[in-house]
Amino acid sequence: MKTTKRITGLIIALVIISLGGHRALAQQTGEQATGKDPKEVQAEAEYEAQKRAMELQERKLMLQQQQLEQEMKMRKEEIEIARQAAEAEAQVRERERDWDRQRVFVTGQEGSPFVFSYGSANQTQLTLRNTFRGGSDESKGEFEVSKETRRIRCMINGRVQSGAIEIKINYPDGKVFKELTINSSAEISFTQSMNIKEGQESKYVGSWKYQVVADKAEGNYLLQISTN
Repeated sequence: MKTTKRITGLIIALVIISLGGHRALAQQTGEQATGKDPKEVQAEAEYEAQKRAMELQERKLMLQQQQLEQEMKMRKEEIEIARQAAEAEAQVRERERDWDRQRVFVTGQEGSPFVFSYGSANQTQLTLRNTFRGGSDESKGEFEVSKETRRIRCMINGRVQSGAIEIKINYPDGKVFKELTINSSAEISFTQSMNIKEGQESKYVGSWKYQVVADKAEGNYLLQISTN
């Protein structure tokens, strides 16, 4: 009985050793079939891992560069809006100097001068500009045009990367003079000048109303209305 158990145990051991040998042989055969040694396989795996890490780093740097370029573009647009506003203000100052040169001096009975200045009483200007960083806002107001006014000039400039800025201007009687939406589809540049002829005063004289609504806007605008 004991002899039978020993023989059975010996057979089992031989089978296990045989199976292990087959596995080792299969692994060796597989390595021989691929023609690569384990160190080469490990080195290739490490190379692929490093390659993926470098690709991810390059993508990160590319995204950072795109963000920086977008910020620089926004800054340039802000500078351009400020430049246009300064240019418009310089034009107004030049007109004021022209009016000063057009003054007429009349000598009165007592020899004291009487000064009559053309245009000084009806010259007005409204300038609105703002930059949004993805926020929403609304502003309303009025702009007075006197009966002495003979010319009205309106200028609207703006650009947004996302969202929208809506600008609406109404005549004194409530009718719409101009309504436009600035969105990412195109840069807006609008200018219109109106000469008020005799008999048209009722259409222009009074309180003009404006409204600016920003809806999750990332961009800027400039609104300027001037009279003389």
